[in-house]
Amino acid sequence: MRVLQGRGMLVTLAVAVVCAAAPLRAETAAAATDPPAVALGGFSPDKTFVLESADRSYRLRIGLQAAYRIEPRYLNGKSQDRDAIFSARPSLAGNVVRPWISFLVTTELADNPPYLLYSYIDFRPVKAFGLRAGQQDTPFSRHENFGLYRVIFPETTPVAGYFWTGRDKGVTAYGSVANDRLDYYAGFYGGSPLRQFTTIAGNYVAEGRLTFNPMGKVGDAEFAYVLGDSPAPTRISFTVQGYLGNVQSASENFDPNSFLYTPTATGMTTRQRAGGADFFLQSSHVMFTTEGYIRRTYPDGSPSYLSLGLWGQVSVLLLRRLDAAVQVDWANPSTTLSNDRLLGAEGQIAYYVSAPTLILKLRYAYVDQQTPGTTALGAVTLPVTAGRTQLITLQVNLAF
Repeated sequence: MRVLQGRGMLVTLAVAVVCAAAPLRAETAAAATDPPAVALGGFSPDKTFVLESADRSYRLRIGLQAAYRIEPRYLNGKSQDRDAIFSARPSLAGNVVRPWISFLVTTELADNPPYLLYSYIDFRPVKAFGLRAGQQDTPFSRHENFGLYRVIFPETTPVAGYFWTGRDKGVTAYGSVANDRLDYYAGFYGGSPLRQFTTIAGNYVAEGRLTFNPMGKVGDAEFAYVLGDSPAPTRISFTVQGYLGNVQSASENFDPNSFLYTPTATGMTTRQRAGGADFFLQSSHVMFTTEGYIRRTYPDGSPSYLSLGLWGQVSVLLLRRLDAAVQVDWANPSTTLSNDRLLGAEGQIAYYVSAPTLILKLRYAYVDQQTPGTTALGAVTLPVTAGRTQLITLQVNLAF
């Protein structure tokens, strides 16, 4: 009798185990066939370090752009101060809710004090139309919009920087139409300097840019011939652009009670009207870029003046990852003044270890900035420090 009872208990236990295991096997099989619903992470050259949801509606990218350099610099034969860390820019980027709602936040740490470089949200439901709001690059000058880590030389040309309106806070409408044959940009901005968070009443900058790509869109870097595994296709592109704005300068004063820097308008307003054009050539072994500018400035209490500028560069791919480049710069800050022109030339050898992530650059530059003297200049500003500047730059670019 006890034996039969023991056998009955064993049978009951076995049945219970089988019944419990059946749902477990079903869950395991379902898990093997259903797509994962957890966040994914990893690294790829185009997305950098990324965390994303399974449907990619939410994505976070962690990035860094840094430039380390050794740069002996001389002004009129005298050694000058220099920076070993030219730039250090950590960033957070990604998208929320939908893949076409993206954001970017970037800071510049290689300065004192550090400051916010970018902070914007971008809505682009279709290729033909997008809207970007926040602190961003203003569209004038394609060269400047490539940014520090997508241009050939260690930094953007001083002539482009002289005419560019910089980064500003505002809204840009943009898009690509006609099978990417035409890119357009139209923006309205607060006319406030990069580090000034408060926009002075009455300040504004309005800009527009049209870029034509008759053979198709060009690459997103001035060294497109080393991006990707296949040779870059031959393409040409050209741009017309312009802006106008009123900018009243301000000074920032530290308030010890609130621990805030408060801007105070100086009452000096400068009006500017500018236009420009560029030409861009891309091929498997040669890249060529040139930009020209014209600007009329109306400073308060001083006569208006006309500024002209032109620069160009060409680079040749010598080996798969090695190229040589030459750049020339010219600017006339005021056509009514004499002895104020800028003339410069640069030559460079670059090795693309893994473009655009790791690049080595060796550059020599010579710049001659004339000046008629402080009194004669008046309200006219110069692109660079007056005098003859020579420098040799060995720079390592890190960008991911």
